[in-house]
Amino acid sequence: MRGLITVALRSPWMGGMLALFLLLLYPVSGKAIPQPLASAISPSLTAPGGPQNKYWLRAKELVDKNVRYIIDQHPAEVDRGIRNHKLIRGDRGTKYIALTFDDGPHPRFTRRLLAVLKRCKVKATFFVVGEMAERYPQLVKAELADGHCIGNHTYHHVNLTKISRDEAATEIAACNEVLKRVTGQKPHLFRPPGGDYNHQIAEISEVLGDVMVLWSDDPGDYASPGTQIIQTRLLAKVKGGSVILVHDGIEQTLEILPQMIAYFRKQGYEFVTIDEMIALQKSNPAGKSQEREMTSKTELVTSARTKSAVAPVHTAPNERGNTAH
Repeated sequence: MRGLITVALRSPWMGGMLALFLLLLYPVSGKAIPQPLASAISPSLTAPGGPQNKYWLRAKELVDKNVRYIIDQHPAEVDRGIRNHKLIRGDRGTKYIALTFDDGPHPRFTRRLLAVLKRCKVKATFFVVGEMAERYPQLVKAELADGHCIGNHTYHHVNLTKISRDEAATEIAACNEVLKRVTGQKPHLFRPPGGDYNHQIAEISEVLGDVMVLWSDDPGDYASPGTQIIQTRLLAKVKGGSVILVHDGIEQTLEILPQMIAYFRKQGYEFVTIDEMIALQKSNPAGKSQEREMTSKTELVTSARTKSAVAPVHTAPNERGNTAH
């Protein structure tokens, strides 16, 4: 190829032919990049708000200076019994359930969603995308003002297991930076997009001071399967301690939300935020039975060390093979 370019530079006719060949191979349209190449390009380097974004640069500096070193020290800390928990659900023996909303804030949906929650007197937890929070900070402030919890859903909403450790750390740290600036406080709840994580992501979450939150019940509302299907899936599966995953930005979810809330209240359930669920679990001795639902970092790292040299990828319940969340 280098020789061809050299000849093309010496001959105008060859230069024109080379330009035509490249144009045919890679046309100007967005379909030009071959799929394998496109998928290999890190979203953090191509998406708006990438390397030149102030929050991204601040997060990268944090990772370069501190996070990378601390992560490298984690195996020794794990051996000393230091644990990292991920929350999948609360105590099954209670009548508490948690509503969580991913992927916002959305300019057309978030205020309507907040109005429904306020009318129904429900507090929820919002896992927001950093670049969306940066674009619509007033919506995040409105969520906080209404008494809801705010969590981290990465800056660009990417599959963290498909990028490098440092990029994954920067994705989480950059979202933390945005939310700290917008709300005045650093978030301490983190949900990986798609529920995809491995032992490195668990370690990064721990280093950044976040609790990794997954879910126990997912009606698949992101695919807009129909209000009846969403409602049926939820009513059939939700139990005490359930963490329900739905989405900010889905019209069908907005439509069924009031009826769903009314139904669960009639069954004696009370809606709590993730922070409240964690507090209830800590204060309730019976909650210790839920240790099965709280995976220790020791288990994650041991699994990675003994089973494979490659970090095992974990996918949240009802989410295998899907990265839409």
